[in-house]
Amino acid sequence: MLFRALRQWWSSTNDQQMLAAQRILLTSLVQAPVKNVQRKHGLNVVEYASETRRKSLPTVVLLHGFGSGLGFFFRNIDPLLQSGTVGRVLLVDWLGMGGSDRPPCRRPIRGLTTCTTDWCTSRFGPSQAVDFFVQPLQNLLQDEIHVDEPLWTVGHSLGGYLLARYALSTNASPNLEKVVLASPVGFPVKPSNLLSSAQLPTAIRLVDALWSANVTPQQLVRMMGATRGRNAVLRALSGRIPHLADKDKELLAEYLFHITVAHPSGEFAMNSLLEPGMSPEMAGVFAREPLEPLFQEYENARAGTKWRVLYGDHDWMRPNEPSARQAMKYLSDGNVSIIPDAGHHLYLDNSPSFVKQILQ
Repeated sequence: MLFRALRQWWSSTNDQQMLAAQRILLTSLVQAPVKNVQRKHGLNVVEYASETRRKSLPTVVLLHGFGSGLGFFFRNIDPLLQSGTVGRVLLVDWLGMGGSDRPPCRRPIRGLTTCTTDWCTSRFGPSQAVDFFVQPLQNLLQDEIHVDEPLWTVGHSLGGYLLARYALSTNASPNLEKVVLASPVGFPVKPSNLLSSAQLPTAIRLVDALWSANVTPQQLVRMMGATRGRNAVLRALSGRIPHLADKDKELLAEYLFHITVAHPSGEFAMNSLLEPGMSPEMAGVFAREPLEPLFQEYENARAGTKWRVLYGDHDWMRPNEPSARQAMKYLSDGNVSIIPDAGHHLYLDNSPSFVKQILQ
């Protein structure tokens, strides 16, 4: 508790300030009023509803990626609600991220064999790490989705991988009609000819060592303190999404700073889910339990569900596209589309096209 208090003092933040930054971001950049903000099954949930909501209209659930939070979908909320085809929009933070509960975590080195389900750490096996994130989502949707209420789900990047794991499970909601994976990580099987650590370039070897030691970008920002940390987040955001208007950028950067320096939790499960790798042909981050083989096993067990995989036309995740296209062939209704004028953050880079894909 003392260490946590010292870290909050050093970063000039706390849970109340984090949620206040979320509220200011959403009320400033979204026209629709927030219907409800709640914490359920440990998850931070913000609900919007259309003025003419009917239970026959679908609820759209938006799920963010690693290092992000529900506020990043601010550009998509109004267009979805104004489409006339959506009843509700639920923004959800994954457990251990954003404004959701953050169970205490440790940072053991990858490779230790002792596993526990009480700590979100690299002691997790991949399936345990998936359960850490997916189980609370499953519980939330069981409570929130009414009988005969269609469910559409959207997950970005790591959120896309975790959403796919939920949707492929036998515990997915029977109301699940549509799954949209936006620039998802984790489709391809890692190459069989990966280079050994000794063969890696020095910079890549350093990344591999930091990844194995579970060093996260969030830790580096926490070490910087309030002023330098805020400046670093603003610079990173400007580099990743340079087209944001100044007001949008400032509000999003302040929100991102607070969720970045908050108590460490879900970030430490990352190297149980993903691993970096480099072969003579390519380099990337691969899922320890890749999606393509899981889709092959799944085939048409849920024939009524539409699956859509989206990439930006200059998305750094596009090397995963061939594997995603192969996986979609195992489904009765699955396809891959490319969003023009968009990179990895396609929901912000080209919101109209992104929303159009969700509604199709």
